[in-house]
Amino acid sequence: MSKFNRIPKSRLVAVGAVLAVILYLAVNSLSATLFRSSRIDLTDGGLYSLSHGTVAMLDKLDEPIHMRLFMSAGLHEAAPALSAYASRVRAMLDTYESLSHGKITLEVIDPQPYSEEEDRAVGLGINRISLDGTSDPIYFGLAATNSTNGSANIPVFTPDREAFLEYDLTRLVAELGQPKKPVVALLDGLGMAGNPMTGQEPAQILAMLKETYSVETVGGDIDKLPDNTRVVLVVQPQKLSDRTLYTLDQWVLSGGATLVFADPFAETQAGPQPGVPAENNATDFQKMFDAWGVGFDAKKAIGDPDWAIRTVRNIGGRQAEVANYPWFAIHDDGFDRGDAVTSKLNAVVMTTAGAFTATGKDATLKPLMYASADAGLLPAGEAADPYGDPRALLSKIEKAGGRPVVAARLEGKLHTAFPDGKPKDSAADGTPVKESASAPNVILVGDADMLSDRNWLQKQNVLGREVAQAFANNGDFLLNAVEQMAGGVALADLRSRTVSWRPFTRIDALERAAEERFLAKQQELTQRIADTEKKLKDASSTGEAKEGELVSTEQAKAIETFKSDLLSARAELREVQYNLRADVARLKNWIMILIIGVVPAAVALIALVFALRRPRRPVPVRKA
Repeated sequence: MSKFNRIPKSRLVAVGAVLAVILYLAVNSLSATLFRSSRIDLTDGGLYSLSHGTVAMLDKLDEPIHMRLFMSAGLHEAAPALSAYASRVRAMLDTYESLSHGKITLEVIDPQPYSEEEDRAVGLGINRISLDGTSDPIYFGLAATNSTNGSANIPVFTPDREAFLEYDLTRLVAELGQPKKPVVALLDGLGMAGNPMTGQEPAQILAMLKETYSVETVGGDIDKLPDNTRVVLVVQPQKLSDRTLYTLDQWVLSGGATLVFADPFAETQAGPQPGVPAENNATDFQKMFDAWGVGFDAKKAIGDPDWAIRTVRNIGGRQAEVANYPWFAIHDDGFDRGDAVTSKLNAVVMTTAGAFTATGKDATLKPLMYASADAGLLPAGEAADPYGDPRALLSKIEKAGGRPVVAARLEGKLHTAFPDGKPKDSAADGTPVKESASAPNVILVGDADMLSDRNWLQKQNVLGREVAQAFANNGDFLLNAVEQMAGGVALADLRSRTVSWRPFTRIDALERAAEERFLAKQQELTQRIADTEKKLKDASSTGEAKEGELVSTEQAKAIETFKSDLLSARAELREVQYNLRADVARLKNWIMILIIGVVPAAVALIALVFALRRPRRPVPVRKA
């Protein structure tokens, strides 16, 4: 008989369990050492995979960068929610270091309370994390420097930025990797820079741009752009002098990168004083558009029934959520997926945007963003009315051959807007350029409001700090465009996949259909009321009341008919609204049942089938 047969089964089980635990610990220890930076990314969109742009940038990095990761040893115990994230941050930083060919060095520092390391962390801009139940602060941030004493940091790694981790790290490396920032010249007609006198804060998108570029605002009459200018950003141009237009004209014809945001009605344009709206909200760039062969009607805005955003309006004294046709979110096939600027965008929110067309024979437009196939044009003033009922605009949308182009690249040959030479008061140097000798580097966008915070950011308080969370890719579009036009593509790979615009399309379709029925009923009611009032007026003028009566018999009948008709129409309106809510609620309930009940039940059923089909071992029969 085998020796193992003489060992009690209980002892064999105990020994096996101990060996299993030892093997488990050994495998985990070995994998933690050898495969610390390895991971499998099963997320939709590959949020946790190092992008090709980052790898390429690290491979070409020439500037030495020293990173200091301040991470308290007690972080895992004091903040279990940050433990997994902290491990991922450390693993990703190790990956950056290993792919940089020695250009990046990583130092991990544990800032103990009242130590020199803690003073160092605070001095480098790392924020303290104060948690309930502990008197000692926790540190979890990154500070980095380059060879020219340039510095950049991430004051604290917060879980809400986990999807942005690679972007934040790559942006930091890109910022320190070029000691001298390229210049973006800004002609700001929207008020993006803010105004301390009025309490208006700068647009968040401008702060993001300044992380990588030196943004220089230019105004007045300009004959020369700032030195080292790589991109000119023209936002809501209005009342620009011929001197300034000529400078832009020559820059564009010489191949200079130019990004123009023109708006038929800039809702967020700053006024002269707080609470005072701008005198004119329409763009004024027609002289340049005409010379380039571009059509842009500054009196027309796009209305998009298919991609409209639902907003809350005060209609008839009641708060109602309705489809706001001039406000729409571009997604899906609204982007040119073959262009680096828009290839990975998920959603861009536009408000009262204009449309571009090609009108010349030498220049063409290469669309980057479209409105939907159901979109058309509206009077811009009515589209931007904050007190009107947006649903009433549906019947006013005019379609004009093809989908409206919201943003496009300008291609082909361009001609000067100053065929007679430079203006007399211009001090610009050089011989005037009459036409472009090479392909132009110009992008046109029909909305300036898309750059404002309200169109793409939601702000919230996290660990005592105001954190802006993007719900659309408006910022990514601008940064991608500036970077691509300036000659870089490293960060464009990373943006946009951090935002996932996933509307409930079936629910939206139901609401749109019901709103169209509601609008039709509302219009029918209005007409019926008008007709009844006319009949009442006719009855009042023709009927004669008897003595002692306030109204005649005919008038009384007309009034009763009016009341009955009005009550009937209102009942029909309530029925449409009820059916709308019922259809939407029914669909939402089915979705919840599918997620909560059907899917787990299906998984359990599959497991049960496999368990029943598992071959059973035959029971040994003892022989007597």
